Amino acid sequence: MPRWKELPDSLDPRVRQLIVQLRRLKDRSGLSLASLQDKTGYSRSSWDRYLNGRKLPPRAAVQELARVCGAEPTPLLVLHEVAESAWQQNVPPGREGPRGQESEEQRGPEEQQAPEVRGIAPESAPPPPAGSVPAPRPAPTRHGWPRRPVVLAGALLIALVALGAGLVALNPWWDDSTPTATSRTHGAVAGSWAPGKTYSCKVRRVHGRLTAGYSQSDNGEYQESAHGWPVVEAQCLLTARGFSPGGVDGVFGPATESAVKRFQSKHRQDRPDQPPLAVDGIIGPHTWGVLRK
Repeated sequence: MPRWKELPDSLDPRVRQLIVQLRRLKDRSGLSLASLQDKTGYSRSSWDRYLNGRKLPPRAAVQELARVCGAEPTPLLVLHEVAESAWQQNVPPGREGPRGQESEEQRGPEEQQAPEVRGIAPESAPPPPAGSVPAPRPAPTRHGWPRRPVVLAGALLIALVALGAGLVALNPWWDDSTPTATSRTHGAVAGSWAPGKTYSCKVRRVHGRLTAGYSQSDNGEYQESAHGWPVVEAQCLLTARGFSPGGVDGVFGPATESAVKRFQSKHRQDRPDQPPLAVDGIIGPHTWGVLRK
């Protein structure tokens, strides 16, 4: 299988995270871009743009990819919600907005909107009763008529509730445990971890072990594309030791992997008397033990 092109450095990390997950799902399925075109209704050129960061895939395309690959769509849709917000805030230079300049035959089912969605009433629509006053409609936005806030909020709430169970299937190494009582006294937030946030770090030594209070994990394995409180904990410990992961957001991305490798390499050089850490960018039991010393 050919190697993927490197994603642009200018791509927002939240968008990058979605694309990395979509790429991995495609790779595990063994499907080619031509097969995706046949099975999803989205053209091969569209999938090429989606998976190389030139255009944000529509929500329906993400659902279709999950369906044909036999994966749970909920965690991908949550990542898409976050990525869509980031994309609309700042469309990367040289890349298409949420609705790029694709021709009609290249657009997928979601992008080919029906006339009534564009604000044209069907010819068969019955006229309003005589004397009735139609309710005012909100002004259309650049992307069409706005969604109803209550419906959108409800859908997002359902997706977030399912996030914990869904992402375990996509990332079996992810521990989505909630923070301890200690973290609620000095952590950034209490409750379940959520994407798109950053957290403060107050690392201290408790019973001889360094902790930031977000997770007591010391034997799980975490690597690129993992999420959750243990990743927040690891990012805080790396920062405290002078190996910045580029931000403390609970997302194990390329910057966090690079920080882990630098930490592992430095330990091998400075402590030849101790069992060496494998420089693999993975936080396993051995690396946890050294981070917490």
